[in-house]
Amino acid sequence: MASARSVARNIRLFRDQALSPAAQSARLAAVAIKARDQAVSSGDAPPHWVTIVDGRQGVPETDVRPDGFILYKFNVMGLAAKAALQLCKDRSPVRSGRYRDSWMVVVDGKPWTQDVADIPEGTSVMIVNPQPYARKIDTGAMKNMSVPPGIVDAVRKLVQRKFPTVNAARAFVSIPSGLMENAPYILRRSKGRSKSRAAGTALTYPAMILTKRL
Repeated sequence: MASARSVARNIRLFRDQALSPAAQSARLAAVAIKARDQAVSSGDAPPHWVTIVDGRQGVPETDVRPDGFILYKFNVMGLAAKAALQLCKDRSPVRSGRYRDSWMVVVDGKPWTQDVADIPEGTSVMIVNPQPYARKIDTGAMKNMSVPPGIVDAVRKLVQRKFPTVNAARAFVSIPSGLMENAPYILRRSKGRSKSRAAGTALTYPAMILTKRL
């Protein structure tokens, strides 16, 4: 897995006046592509990016002006979210598999149904499990568990180390009605609970929140 260290490299080429303008553009494009591929293969950058050529997004590198520039904006958020989701599944206790398979990704308040690696930069990502017993599993209140409690915080720490440009936080969140199947769960009894978790209130769920580090 790419370590996703922040990549900021400027490569300047001296213009070879003996080359035609087209040849100069081709040379600049070749150098940029090689540097990009080396950064990805070495783990310094994730394998998802947006290409900007002379201020235009999505055009081929060969369209660069002889005196122009090529910029790659790597999608670290998508890679961090994908890693966090997989780690949550890997650390989940498994009986029926329902809890492990229920982890969901929510982007800017809406469930994400596309490839997680394609989540764009600048978004707020929430990874949460909507099962009603998710809180008990994470806090250690569930008995006879096959894995230690604290899944969300353990994954948060791993993600934070691997992706230093992303801020990973643990929070107890409310799930709006209709956002996820069978959520939110409404508490049915008050015995032994605080007033904030009395019968009739909606359960809050442990979640990981990923945002761009400022």
